[in-house]
Amino acid sequence: MTADFLFSFLLFFQVQIESIKESGFYKMLSEKYPEVAKDISDPDNVDPELQEIIDLTGLNFDDLAQFSITVEGLDGISKASQEGRSPKIGSELDFFFSAKVKGDLDATKMFAFLLDKISEEKGEDFRKKVEESITKKEKSSSITLPSELLEQDFSDTDFRISISKDGNYSQVQLGLPDNMDTAQSAIDSNSSLACVNAMAKDRQITLGIKVDPAVWERPEFNSQQQNPLFAGLANSVKGIREFGLSVSFREESLGVEVCVNCKDTQSALGLWTVAQGGLGMAQLAMAQEGGQAPSILSKIKTQAVERNVFVRVDILEEDLNEFERMSLLPQQNESAGSKGSQADSDPMVGKVAPPVGTKLLDGTPFNLAEHKGKVVVLDFWATWCGPCVRALPELMENMSGFSSKEAILVAVNQGESKKIITQFLKNKKLTDLTVAMDKNQKIGRDYQVQGIPKTVVIDSKGVVRHVHVGFSSGMGERLKSEIQALLKE
Repeated sequence: MTADFLFSFLLFFQVQIESIKESGFYKMLSEKYPEVAKDISDPDNVDPELQEIIDLTGLNFDDLAQFSITVEGLDGISKASQEGRSPKIGSELDFFFSAKVKGDLDATKMFAFLLDKISEEKGEDFRKKVEESITKKEKSSSITLPSELLEQDFSDTDFRISISKDGNYSQVQLGLPDNMDTAQSAIDSNSSLACVNAMAKDRQITLGIKVDPAVWERPEFNSQQQNPLFAGLANSVKGIREFGLSVSFREESLGVEVCVNCKDTQSALGLWTVAQGGLGMAQLAMAQEGGQAPSILSKIKTQAVERNVFVRVDILEEDLNEFERMSLLPQQNESAGSKGSQADSDPMVGKVAPPVGTKLLDGTPFNLAEHKGKVVVLDFWATWCGPCVRALPELMENMSGFSSKEAILVAVNQGESKKIITQFLKNKKLTDLTVAMDKNQKIGRDYQVQGIPKTVVIDSKGVVRHVHVGFSSGMGERLKSEIQALLKE
C-alpha cells in the first residue's frame, strides 16, 4: 500500500500522565512491574541540549501532567505522498502540540535560550527580528519563529511557542500562529471527532483518527470479490469514518475501549457483526489447539450504538497474571522443546529442588519432601497452552511403566481454577493425571518458570537432574530414558 493510505487522516492524541499516576491500577502496576514507573528523566538519558533547556526553565519530565498532539491535513498529505515527499507544515499539514506542566516555567529564560541559538546560526539581525515577535500578557508569553528558521522541506509557515500560567500549572503550546486558539478549543471540547466524544469520560489516554473516505475506494477494498465473506468485510470497512481508542486507569482495573464511527447505522451494524464473529473465531481457534481460551476473551464486549461500534474490556490484576503465563508464545515453547533437554544450560540443574507444599486437584496435600527415594517429574502447564496439552498424554504414557514407588508425574497447573481444570481433564480423558495447584504461581517462580510447558526431573535425593522447556515429538521417550538411568544409580 502507498503512503496516502497510511497517512490520510486527522489525528488527535492525548495522555493525562498525572491522572494515570494517581490511579490505584497504576500504583499496583508500579509495584508489580517496577519498570513501568522507571524515571524517564534520568540525566544519563537526556540529550545535553535538552538538558540545558531543562536547567534554564525548570522543566522536568516528572512534572509533566498531560500532553496532546493534533495533526490534520487530509488533502495535503495525500498530495505530498503521491509526489514522493513529506508534507509541509503550514500549507499542507496543520500541527498543534500542547502540554501542561506542574509548577512555573520561566518563559523569559527559555526565550533567551532560543534567541541565543538563533544568533549563533542566523546572526544578530535575525535575532532582533525574532525578539520583536515576543508578546507578553498578564499570564502568558509567546514567541514566533519565522519559517526561514526551519527547513524548507519541513515547513513553509511560522511557528509560535506560547507559555502561560494556569493555576498551579504551566501550559506550553506549539503550533501555527493563526490556528492555536482554535486548536486548543478543539482539544478542550474534543468536538471535532465523534468517536472521541463517545468514549469513556474517565479516560487518561485518548487516540482519535479521522479517515479520508477516498481511502476506501482503493482497489484492495473493492467488494466485487469471489469470496462473499471478504466482500462483506470490505463493504463494512468502507463505511468507516473514524477510529478511537481510549485507556482508563481506574482503582482496580484498566479499561480499554475501541470506538469505530461509521457513515451510517447499516455500516455500523455490519462492522459489529464482523467484530462478534472475530471474537468467536479467536476462541474457536484456541480451543482447536487443545487448550482453554484465555479468560480475557470472554470479557470483551461489543456493542453497536447508532453509527458507532464499541469494543470494550476491563483488565484486572488476575488478567495480568494470565498474561505473564502467556508471555512466551506456544511457537516459542515448541522451538525451545525441539532442542531437547536443556539440562546442560538450565541454572537449576545440579541444585537441590526447591520445596513444594500445596494441594492436589482433589484437595489432597502434596509435599515434595515426602517423595524422596523416588524420581519426581514436575510438569508446569495450563489448559490454554497447546504444547502443554499435546505433551501431557505422551508424558503419562511413557511413565506408565514405572511403579509409584519408582517415579511419579505431577502436573503443576499455573493459576487456573479447579472448575476449568476438572472440565479440561474430563474432555481430554486425562482424569488419571495427578494435578497440583499453583494458584499464585509461587511454585512456578521458585522453579524459574518463564515459559510452559516446563518439565523438571528430580532424582531420588531431591536434586534437579534434567529440565525440558517446550514440547517436541519424542520427548516422552527421552523422559523415560532419563528416569531409567536415574533409577540405576
